[in-house]
Amino acid sequence: MSEVSNQHWHFAIVGAGLSGACLALLLARQQSQWNILLIDTQSHAAEPDHRASALSASTVDVLQTMGLWRDLATSTAAITRIDVSDRGHIGSASLEASEQALSAFGHVVENAQLATVFAQALPAFPNITRIKASAPPLLKPRQGGMGFLLEQGECQADLVVLAGGEQRPLAQQLGISYRRHDYQRVALVANLVMAEAHNGLAHERFTGDGAIALLPLPGKGDKRVSLVWTLAAERAEELQGANAEDFIHSLNHQLGSRAGAALEVDYRQCFPVKKIIAAEQVRSHLLLLGNAAHSMHPVAGQGFNLSVRDMAALTEVLSKAYCDGVQSGDLAVLQDYVKLRKDDQGRAIALSDKLPKLFGMDETLAMAARNLGLITLDLLPPLRQGFARFGAGLMARRAQLRE
Repeated sequence: MSEVSNQHWHFAIVGAGLSGACLALLLARQQSQWNILLIDTQSHAAEPDHRASALSASTVDVLQTMGLWRDLATSTAAITRIDVSDRGHIGSASLEASEQALSAFGHVVENAQLATVFAQALPAFPNITRIKASAPPLLKPRQGGMGFLLEQGECQADLVVLAGGEQRPLAQQLGISYRRHDYQRVALVANLVMAEAHNGLAHERFTGDGAIALLPLPGKGDKRVSLVWTLAAERAEELQGANAEDFIHSLNHQLGSRAGAALEVDYRQCFPVKKIIAAEQVRSHLLLLGNAAHSMHPVAGQGFNLSVRDMAALTEVLSKAYCDGVQSGDLAVLQDYVKLRKDDQGRAIALSDKLPKLFGMDETLAMAARNLGLITLDLLPPLRQGFARFGAGLMARRAQLRE
């Protein structure tokens, strides 16, 4: 039996992706007495993640508290303005961060860079043990903890966290069900070089082919942007396989003049777009996090940001319980976390679900309603403020973490 199986673990985090690594760092710095096992289940054969994430203002706040923002900031591009438009219709809205007394709505970073910063921070915490292992084939509730088997031996933890969508099968083995909705769309993701500098402007454009998001990236004179284009699967496959010239021509046709012209594309990846929500996020000594708990449409850019707010609140709740002498896996403690996060999760999931449905309708009445909504949003400062604060993650309660 290895040292991994002989130790008592306060937390065992299954999945060392963005959510798993971030949670391990949050927990480790919150209480140095906590002993954390981080299980990296990713295969070396996995394709690199070329996606980028728009980190909301609330996420940046958490990263600053963790002491990681300084290492990350130079690899990000600030979103200082957002332009929302509906192709072929007059409705549009422009949002300015300065109007909301914000320096930026958020910052865009490539996921690979974010993962690197997390990975480089882990060794600074002696209470984190990171191992490479296959996901446990089975989780077994035991008195006072959760048991699981790894190649290194049999283990037990006060709380096992399943972090990431690839861990859903483990949850399902325990009888946790998922509500699923297939949008019949695929997210085509790429990096582009534009003709003009983005100057901190992000675009959300709704078209007959699907929603297009252009997010500013650093580099190349601020002409790089991250593209997320949601399309019917057949069309996405066609565009993924097209030569660069044909791809750029099709994209520019949909962008029109508001977003400027794309000149270059350096790769293309496709991801299915589905809403997958766990019926239960917690059980005694078990918690689901990130895409294991909720996966949603990317249109509102809420996925990872919502998970960071979840992690910050969870860390606060667990720390308070620890100081009160209550075990981390206690069901009442975990249920307090669920109650604390219910409203914010509900708002984020609802918006991510309703926006693509509304803008995907072709009916005359629906088109008139959404264009009126965009015009109203553009004209009324209080409405813009509420929309902007929600997108920046500032409507949710700020977790109290160790500074």
